[in-house]
Amino acid sequence: MSIEEIVYTCSHEKVAQAAVASLGFDFATRVRTEAERHGVATGALVARIVREFGAAADAGERKAVCRAMDRTDQPLLCGLRFILEARLRAAQSASRETWLIGPLASSRPSDLAVRHVG
Repeated sequence: MSIEEIVYTCSHEKVAQAAVASLGFDFATRVRTEAERHGVATGALVARIVREFGAAADAGERKAVCRAMDRTDQPLLCGLRFILEARLRAAQSASRETWLIGPLASSRPSDLAVRHVG
């Protein structure tokens, strides 16, 4: 199982939404609340975060996700949760301007990359 599989599958909104729902009610509620804060659907937010992670994560961030996935029963879901947890933590400490989810063309990758993974 790999990060590329997470990016490939969870870049689709419907798949992303179903994956988050399978991570449990409390976690799904946290993600939904963050999505609502930005005026987007849960699946759209998750797909966006996953695509950005796939495009911008450095080797250290990828390694941390791989460690989280290692020897788990559901590695893809564990990896997804790890990526999203890091992003949710970053959102809690970021201002709305640096966490704004808008069109890709107007986004700055440095503001949207997952930080402090692991």
